[in-house]
Amino acid sequence: MSLKGIKLVTFDVTNTLLKFRMPAWQYYTLIARDHGFTGNEAIVEGRFKESYKVMLNKYPNFGRSKITWEEWWTEVIKKTFEGQLPATANIYTIANKLINEFRTAKCWRVEPTGDRLLCDLRRQCKTLGVISNFDPRLNEILRNVKLQSYFDFVLASYQVGYSKPDKRIFDHAIEQCKYLVKPSEALHIGDDLHKDYEGAKSAGWHAILISNSHKPKESPESKHVFKNLEELSLKISENNIQL
Repeated sequence: MSLKGIKLVTFDVTNTLLKFRMPAWQYYTLIARDHGFTGNEAIVEGRFKESYKVMLNKYPNFGRSKITWEEWWTEVIKKTFEGQLPATANIYTIANKLINEFRTAKCWRVEPTGDRLLCDLRRQCKTLGVISNFDPRLNEILRNVKLQSYFDFVLASYQVGYSKPDKRIFDHAIEQCKYLVKPSEALHIGDDLHKDYEGAKSAGWHAILISNSHKPKESPESKHVFKNLEELSLKISENNIQL
């Protein structure tokens, strides 16, 4: 089956369509240095990853059911720098700065050929969408990197109320198409095996995994795995996609 049978194509955002210009913890370190932080970047990396994991377990989906997403990220930042800043530093000032900076193109870049791939899919008259485990900044970020206009809809998990791999977020995407698209006519593209690939498959969709570490004998089949969007874009232009 080629993309001829596909009416809807959706994308994950982080590490699929977009990548950080530098790792998040590296940017955290840069901002914190302006407020007197003198510690090692490796410490920030370790504490950031742990803080993010703790908060995601305690308050899933960026705290949607219990706290605001801004409070969620502020807690991640507080835990990351706890005991690491001088008394003169205001952690809320740092958190506000980071939360706002990560709305902008300072922190994000479009994957090579990402915009070209979206143009090609538009020319093929595909409905395009985003399905991402993300907070409400998502639309603003896509606008700031000049991608928002390509999409018919953008679903951020915080606003929808469900996170991938929950089938309901994929069902919600079908609803956005006014049920003119069947799950078997939808394709999701993402970098996470469980949340993106298996989540879409469980919802009855086709799926493509973006991964440069996939081993041929591992699931999914190699024909469903591409190293990056550039490789995928080439295969689509050659009409050489097997779903």
